[in-house]
Amino acid sequence: MKVSFYLFFLSFVYSLNCYGQLSIIPTWNKKPLELQHVYLTQNKDSISFSTLKIYFSDFRFKDKISGRITSIDTLIFYDLSDSSTHSFFNDLNLSNYESVAFTLGLDSSKNVSGELENAYDPLLGMYWAWNTGYINLKIMGESSAVPTNSHEFEFHLGGYRFPFATAQTIQVDLNDQYIYFDLEKLFSENINLTKNHHIMLPCKDAFLISQGLSTCFK
Repeated sequence: MKVSFYLFFLSFVYSLNCYGQLSIIPTWNKKPLELQHVYLTQNKDSISFSTLKIYFSDFRFKDKISGRITSIDTLIFYDLSDSSTHSFFNDLNLSNYESVAFTLGLDSSKNVSGELENAYDPLLGMYWAWNTGYINLKIMGESSAVPTNSHEFEFHLGGYRFPFATAQTIQVDLNDQYIYFDLEKLFSENINLTKNHHIMLPCKDAFLISQGLSTCFK
């Protein structure tokens, strides 16, 4: 009787753990990123972040057993300063899936959909204009590596028109319910703050930085 109850209890706890919101966790030096906290880069420069906003869309979950793909066509707005935006898909049994692929940003169809509500709301601070569309990733902060009096940096990475379409496909294994975004890797391998510290519109530099994003998620 005790053994049966114990097995039932373990099964119940396991089922609770299976159903968990998929969560995005930005990191620095393998620890959750905190806004306004001062970090050190690999070059020993100080860096802090005041804004981190991201769009995610078009999720595709791959089943562990059948390999079948479950697609969820949606647009998700993530803001590090707003904890209510950090997790989603709480109705999925994540233990059924071995991996997930998604788009960081918006494809051309979403950029021109004409929607201006919910995640598309311009008041979220991620919309340029009809001809340039949405910002996929916005990062702002300060660093001693920036050679200006304010030491501020600001990256608005977006654009959906050729040749500067910046939306990127990301694929990660689902070992648990967390997807980690390694900002230290992004800034050490793709962004040189001494040479480039402000991007505000679609351009070649925004395209090149965006291409490196796929290696920063795990």
